[in-house]
Amino acid sequence: MLSRHERDRLAEIESALVSGDPRLAEKFERFDGRRDWTGMRRFLVFLVFALLALLAVLCVLSGLVLSATTLFIAAVAGAGAAWWRGRRKHRP
Repeated sequence: MLSRHERDRLAEIESALVSGDPRLAEKFERFDGRRDWTGMRRFLVFLVFALLALLAVLCVLSGLVLSATTLFIAAVAGAGAAWWRGRRKHRP
């Protein structure tokens, strides 16, 4: 537990931070100490689409053109949807 003096000092530091750099202060406001899974989620989505594209290439090499086309279209559509969703999510 913080003492009264420490809480007052912390409030002064926070107000100075907000007035000095509001964008940095906003980042700290959103931080709650929990692990952020967005980076891992992005990596897994990228991995799935990369594997779909690789499978499409293998299907082309083995002569399964219709399967390769379907997989390639699915990979491109999924990547496009993920990009669009991420772009919409970050709009102000």
